[in-house]
Amino acid sequence: MRLIIVGAGKIGSTLIEKLSVEHHDIVLVDTQAAIVENMVNRHDVRGVVGNASEREVLLDAEVDKTDFFIACTSRDEINIICCVLAKKLGAKHTMARVRTPEYFHEIDAVREELGIDMVFNPEYQTALDIAQILQFPYALNVESFAGGSVKMVEFVLKEGNGLVGLSMQEIGAKNDSHVLFCVVLRGDEVFVPRGDFVLAEGDHVHIIGTAADISSLMRKLHIYKQRARSVFIVGGGNISFYLAKELLAKDVKVKIIEKDEERCRFLSEELPSAIILHGDGTDQDVLDEEDMSRCYGCVALTGNDEENVILSMYANLKKVDKVITRVDRPSVMKMVKLLGLDTVVSTRSAIANQIVRFVRSNKGTAQAVVNTLYVLHEKAEALEFAVEEGFSKIGIPLKEMRIKENVLICGIVREGEYILPGGENTFAVGDHVIVVSKGKHIDSLEQIF
Repeated sequence: MRLIIVGAGKIGSTLIEKLSVEHHDIVLVDTQAAIVENMVNRHDVRGVVGNASEREVLLDAEVDKTDFFIACTSRDEINIICCVLAKKLGAKHTMARVRTPEYFHEIDAVREELGIDMVFNPEYQTALDIAQILQFPYALNVESFAGGSVKMVEFVLKEGNGLVGLSMQEIGAKNDSHVLFCVVLRGDEVFVPRGDFVLAEGDHVHIIGTAADISSLMRKLHIYKQRARSVFIVGGGNISFYLAKELLAKDVKVKIIEKDEERCRFLSEELPSAIILHGDGTDQDVLDEEDMSRCYGCVALTGNDEENVILSMYANLKKVDKVITRVDRPSVMKMVKLLGLDTVVSTRSAIANQIVRFVRSNKGTAQAVVNTLYVLHEKAEALEFAVEEGFSKIGIPLKEMRIKENVLICGIVREGEYILPGGENTFAVGDHVIVVSKGKHIDSLEQIF
């Protein structure tokens, strides 16, 4: 596939990194020659220096031959203009980053009127991810499939957990919960566990099932926690704004501390049900005065990774039940796990899944295309496929199928009901099939066989 990526900032550089390993033909367009040269040298991409809102620049990038045009500069207006022009010049699919809340309210109308195929908002997606984690506070990360009817939850096996030392077969025999263990991260190794795989202390385990079944298992393991009812947010940027709206709609009490007075006024006007505090959220005295420890959850969302890490460490010391840290720089991300900060979110990662999914869904077969994609680790992915007429495996029992090594069918969702896969189960038109794959980039369900 041929792609043009406009803008080599945090999002653009992450997309180049993610998409280049899938062997796409990528062209980067940016106004800064030094940045373009650096990206061209680091990745197997072509670079064009110039303003992508100019016709000549897009023609130089051969936009008329492009399958996907992705505009992710820091300016919403430029991204929209680029996409409109690229579409007129022949790009098949256009995607624009739009992050300003004022624009995002009307984004569906803007997208339809201007013919943009996809609009993405990294801050909004990050907020949705955080809100979901706060609903499952015993989890490190949570992913949703089939419209939210199925969840994939990551948690760590700590000392004393009843699963430590048990094989998958033993766990199945001892527990009647309708949950599947689908991925285990042990150090830098990723496993798609089979029956004889034995869990160990410190493993990061991904399980899949309905929210009710997962909660039931967590209760049996004595690690269940009620969803957050009050959240303390440090930093009042766009992620905090979107997150507060999501939480308030679920009757969660929200307190935001922000040091910019003008921003505080905006938040107070837009979020009348939230408590908005004007102050420095990195000041220990301020945090103690506001008694952060009385809130169930703390989310560090300043614009500085190091500040977020320090804030989260202090929240852990104050025994806050659930602490979530925003970290975007890869160099900082590598150190975070060593500091005992389990739940970390990244704006870059939040949007990369969304873009890669869109690209693959327009690349796969018409009979089973990618609906959802999550990168669980750099070596493993979870994907959801919708089965349509013409798929070759319809009606064939799973036990008769030859599935590739390190690929696992995790679930079948039929008419909203989750089916734990067994040998007698079959695929039907309309099913949503959830698959985990290690070390393989899968574009269609046919590729797992």
